[in-house]
Amino acid sequence: MTIGPKKKISQSQGRKRHSTWEGLNIRRLKETYQLGKCANCGAQKLSHRVCPVCGYYKGKQVITIKSKSKDKVVNA
Repeated sequence: MTIGPKKKISQSQGRKRHSTWEGLNIRRLKETYQLGKCANCGAQKLSHRVCPVCGYYKGKQVITIKSKSKDKVVNA
């Protein structure tokens, strides 16, 4: 018989923990590995990953980046 969690963790708590962990991992990767330039916008990005600024990977737009204001969507 396995022991389960003592209390339920809310969705917001779990998501906060995941987002913090993801940010720490990305920061650690940037410190460890060399950065390359994005072919589309020229921003620094990790190799073999989507550019966080414009959303392009290997010359194709993979994701759309939303700006801080709610109405604008950046399609680079």
